[in-house]
Amino acid sequence: MPKLVDHSERRRDFINAAYDTLLRDGLANTTLRNVAKRAGYTTGALVHYFSDKDELIRKVLEANGTRVRERMEEIQASKRGRDALRALALEALPTDMQSTMGFRIWLALWYHSEQSTDMRAEERRRYREWVGRVGTALEQSVELGELSNKIDVQEEARLFVAMVDGLGIQRLMSKQASPKKATQAVDRYLNRLYES
Repeated sequence: MPKLVDHSERRRDFINAAYDTLLRDGLANTTLRNVAKRAGYTTGALVHYFSDKDELIRKVLEANGTRVRERMEEIQASKRGRDALRALALEALPTDMQSTMGFRIWLALWYHSEQSTDMRAEERRRYREWVGRVGTALEQSVELGELSNKIDVQEEARLFVAMVDGLGIQRLMSKQASPKKATQAVDRYLNRLYES
């Protein structure tokens, strides 16, 4: 009798192995062969589920995006306005192991989007979602009277996202911003915005 295979579980095994390989070895060194080996299968088994590296990386990004999205939705369900904005920034910044892994995956998406139209579309979709979340928190701040209704919410949302991205890159690439310094920078930004 042939062995029954749980295809959903096997796909998850490959996605998790790709996630771990991507974090450990970086995008350039993540190959179908080393992902299959890490998952405990052959490359032939992997290509039964994923046609190429691009598709596999997209699935890793989707899985990571789902994790981040769930945490940000929890924030937005429990906080509003300035409190939500601060919590969203701290969730996005690489300040602990989980958020650092998430930020590394985000950087891989940026890098990979240079070479793939599918990845570029995914990167743009995710940025629209991220800027939208920040914009929602800013709109709530206006409704709550924390900010003037004269603020350009979209422009401020883009500036805020750029600030968070910059802090995250400094934290990962040059180790200039410790978690404490990154948090202080977010608070200084918010103090200027909300006290002006």
